[in-house]
Amino acid sequence: MATPGRLSKEAFLYLAQQAGLDSADPHMEELYPYVVNVLASIESLAQIDVSGFEPEMAFAPPEVQATSVDPGPVG
Repeated sequence: MATPGRLSKEAFLYLAQQAGLDSADPHMEELYPYVVNVLASIESLAQIDVSGFEPEMAFAPPEVQATSVDPGPVG
């Protein structure tokens, strides 16, 4: 049985299959421990108190200027 907060192998294979990956691929045996280690390494990020901060806008889409050109039918 998996420990709380740890991704079980069964859950990993289910998620991989739902993402369109072949869960029977031998590479999954190598990928599973890697994913578990990555998840464990970022688990400490959940302990950081960010309640007093607003997220930075990392991407601001360019402003679209109105034009009088008819783009024609779409589709």
